[in-house]
Amino acid sequence: MSSIAIDAALSSGIFVGSGTLAISCAQLAMETGHDIRAVLCGDAIFADWAARANIPCMASVEELSSFLEPEPAEWLFSVVNPFILPVDVFGRISRGAFNYHDGPLPRYAGTHATSWALLAQETEHAITWHRVDDGLNLGDIAVQRQVLVTPADTALTLNLKCYEAAVEGFRELLACLAGGKLSARRQALEDRSYFPRCRRPDAAGILRWDRSAQDLSAMVRALDFGPYHPNPLCLPKALIGDDVVSVRRLEVLPRRSGFAAGRLLEIHPSHWRVATATQDVDVWFGSLDGQALEAQALASRSDLVEGDALPVLSDDQVRRLTAIHGEIAPSEDFWRERLEQFKIVKPPFLSSGTA
Repeated sequence: MSSIAIDAALSSGIFVGSGTLAISCAQLAMETGHDIRAVLCGDAIFADWAARANIPCMASVEELSSFLEPEPAEWLFSVVNPFILPVDVFGRISRGAFNYHDGPLPRYAGTHATSWALLAQETEHAITWHRVDDGLNLGDIAVQRQVLVTPADTALTLNLKCYEAAVEGFRELLACLAGGKLSARRQALEDRSYFPRCRRPDAAGILRWDRSAQDLSAMVRALDFGPYHPNPLCLPKALIGDDVVSVRRLEVLPRRSGFAAGRLLEIHPSHWRVATATQDVDVWFGSLDGQALEAQALASRSDLVEGDALPVLSDDQVRRLTAIHGEIAPSEDFWRERLEQFKIVKPPFLSSGTA
């Protein structure tokens, strides 16, 4: 256990981060008398807010370092921070730096902590405010707040719970700093688990019908980031014949038919009922571009009728898919940026009329 003694009210600080959570924390700091000298913005949302609040917005880590050179700031707060800050930046912070992590450190260090927690079918999660140390998510824990996980939670809903806990945790952190003393505890690193940014779910997110209904539900919910948030991991998918379709929703039923895993039990207009290793499940499908698929049309297109068997991945297929996905994951950002540069071109002299 260590502590930071505070002999005066909070004064100068720097925020580094992105999104609405960084805004909420910065606003809270200002409401408690904190003077934000500058921000380093990871996205336009935070940058637009900074402009409206008349706070200097740095365009790069190098610019922030130069800004701090003549007069160090007292505190630095890192909130959903996409930047890697060098040692010289922290050397210009006189009293301390803290980072927000959406997991219960030392467990679930790294990225996408909420999705990995859902895949592990955790019943409890937590957020952590910790000191910034030399390693990734290794600094002493200043504030940690528990978050309950329900069987219905998705990545979206658990992230929202963590958002609320993060703001309240930051309020607690500011109160401790301003009140005179902050106690922090070292992480039990023997309990640490780490999830690198490029790690992906097994089998590229393809459902394995020979697993339990709870496992399938966890996969779909862990990869459900809602309609307005980009999916940073992969889509949950089903192998149907030679095609792969996305799974938009999966519900675990209270009954077990007793048929072999992967048996197509019922075809409804909106969904299929499928047998698993435990209870049956209802499954709603979509195209890979996000459009809902009509379930009966999908069955007809795939030449499937009730009673047919859906493909069940073997362990060897799962290992190969997982390995291939792991190899291509580091290149996803590059190809996403390249594809976003393409524009739809209209050929000249193309008539809009009908022949």
